[in-house]
Amino acid sequence: MISVEKNVGGADRTVRIAAGLVFVGAMMVTRAVGDRLEKPTQGIVTAVLPLVAFVLLGTARDERYPGNRALGQSTDDERGPKSR
Repeated sequence: MISVEKNVGGADRTVRIAAGLVFVGAMMVTRAVGDRLEKPTQGIVTAVLPLVAFVLLGTARDERYPGNRALGQSTDDERGPKSR
């Protein structure tokens, strides 16, 4: 099993949680009052928003983001915001 160290924390984690919840809310609003959108558009929007929310909330929960690892960055509180 590959072990990936934590690289998401502090404000980055808070922003990911807030943005994820906003995307969930936007999906719910689109589903509820999205009748003005054409059928394919509403379906695409309600499919994409939860996926984006899932990624944001999942990376915030796990405190790991592959993009930070690829860039060699970390916003984890224990290590501080710095580059490796």
